Amino acid sequence: MKTEVPGVLVDEKGICSVCRDYDKNWGDWESKKEDKLKELEGILNRAKARNQMYDVLVPISGGKDSIYVLYLCKKRFNLKCLAVTWDNGFLTDHARVNIKNACDVLGVDHLYYGLSKPLLMKLYRHFFLNTGFLCPVCMKGIGTTIFRTQIAFNIPLAITGTSRRSEEYVNPAYFLDGSYSFLENVLENTPLLKEAEVLMQPMGLFKSPPAIKLPDYMDWDYDLIYKTITSKLGWTAHSPDAEHSDCKVDNIIHYIRYRKFPALIPEMLRFSKLVTCGQLDRQEAEKRLAEKRESLKEPSNMDFFLNALDISRDDFEGVVTDPMKHMKYRKERSRVVRRLKTLKKKFYP
Repeated sequence: MKTEVPGVLVDEKGICSVCRDYDKNWGDWESKKEDKLKELEGILNRAKARNQMYDVLVPISGGKDSIYVLYLCKKRFNLKCLAVTWDNGFLTDHARVNIKNACDVLGVDHLYYGLSKPLLMKLYRHFFLNTGFLCPVCMKGIGTTIFRTQIAFNIPLAITGTSRRSEEYVNPAYFLDGSYSFLENVLENTPLLKEAEVLMQPMGLFKSPPAIKLPDYMDWDYDLIYKTITSKLGWTAHSPDAEHSDCKVDNIIHYIRYRKFPALIPEMLRFSKLVTCGQLDRQEAEKRLAEKRESLKEPSNMDFFLNALDISRDDFEGVVTDPMKHMKYRKERSRVVRRLKTLKKKFYP
């Protein structure tokens, strides 16, 4: 990966810091994967032993990873599953069809969780104009969805399909998750802090319910994943090269990254991870990226995005030309104070 990508460093041997980090954490995967699978089986057996209505909660977006997790939980591990989907206001009809097909075929109960669309759009608008990001709102929504559903149904374990082993490299310069501190810093002294209260409640007084990332425990072969979910569950991709067919503005997010940091052309991070994992040839990746670079242009759904957030093109250009404006909101807040506030609300509402 190039040093133009924020956070990437290359050593004297020409090896980038992302590859070094991967080798440090996962380089010995082949030698330890049997032990990791046994560890996983122990975790799942303990969840089953709780004898609850559901053994596991599986958050699904309609994308390949989460649908595959649901398939494995039901068919390979014989778990009683509840599936849940965070509706971020941009969930595609295509994703809804994939979700329905998978749950129907597997005989799995499924819930949607979300906020009102007008509130979501106000939050996205505020975050984009002030930080250049939308994803923290969505990421916090996913976390809240998992936490609240797991608590409501007393589910022993949540299982997701995301993992540092299989997911693309991210850096705070161009990606932020939904941390409580960041959201509160951005929303402080605005009416939205109260309106979004359901997202801003800390998840657990001292710790969140148990959750694991399935790719941390077993092989994650995308050729096998695609073959399985298409043949067994009727899953389809929105387009041949779509990475996130569940979100209507995923391509906009990648375009925003590219405008802020021209080295981050769409698909580069994903291809880099596939090369690192040995699932894509480096020369093939470079060839496909060169083709992407030559065809780069403003996404066809840009007007849809601008209208959804009620912003102008001048607003958009002002944001993408100031790529680090979010950094002033990254100050961490005291977890002790946060928990005390939670206790106060609990006993003195």
